[in-house]
Amino acid sequence: MLISDAVLLGGGVGKRYSDSCNGKSSVPKQFELLKGIPVFVHALKALESTGLFRTFVLVFPQAFLEEARTAVNEYASPALRTRCIFVSGGEQRQDSSRLGVRALATQDPLPTRVVIHDACRPYLSPEFMERMEAALVDRSYGAWIPTVPVVETIKSVRSKQVVETIDRSSLHRVQTPQIFEYGVLRSLFENLENDCSLHFTDDASICEYYGIPVGVFGGDERNIKLTYSFEMEMLRILFQGQTQSSLEAGCDSESATTFTA
Repeated sequence: MLISDAVLLGGGVGKRYSDSCNGKSSVPKQFELLKGIPVFVHALKALESTGLFRTFVLVFPQAFLEEARTAVNEYASPALRTRCIFVSGGEQRQDSSRLGVRALATQDPLPTRVVIHDACRPYLSPEFMERMEAALVDRSYGAWIPTVPVVETIKSVRSKQVVETIDRSSLHRVQTPQIFEYGVLRSLFENLENDCSLHFTDDASICEYYGIPVGVFGGDERNIKLTYSFEMEMLRILFQGQTQSSLEAGCDSESATTFTA
């Protein structure tokens, strides 16, 4: 029986977001209100709506852990609240992921799969969630990640001078949720604890480093990670149901916003 749990990463204070707001935002971006609900709660509810996950581990900095718990109690259903575990995060993203995955060791039975998602990605389209579900049950890879092909010209720059133009044909931007075999990822995190010199910006990179094949499935341009204030405006449009007219204007096909691997 396939059992899947989810880890929601709500670490960080969102300095880039705060700076882009010209100091007008005094709360971490994951707590910003979107349609009257904190961004991270939208992300949590999006995962819950799939019906794919048993338990949700919410990882936040210690200073904001109680605030996260209060928000879930206020905005989530009683049924969802009982399935949430709150964990204090670590110094680096990989530390927070490790602590979130470790918290699932108390579950009986242990999960087969674990999904790790950014708390600042509140919008998951129905089409995207269908592709995620297909990847979740496909165990031909130890990990699956959603990606979107790079369409812009990419250049390597050093000291304000172009070094070269990079061939973009094989380049993809990576999103979350990322899907992993629970036992494999937990073992890799244990290995990492013995080498503090290694730092990774996403969890799939850990699998790559240790030689675990990583598959890709189609990401979605609408799967926005809130980083700058203008992206909040884009998210508001999405949550108002105006995706096609506002974000896809001038696009010739669905491939402008979605990608099927």
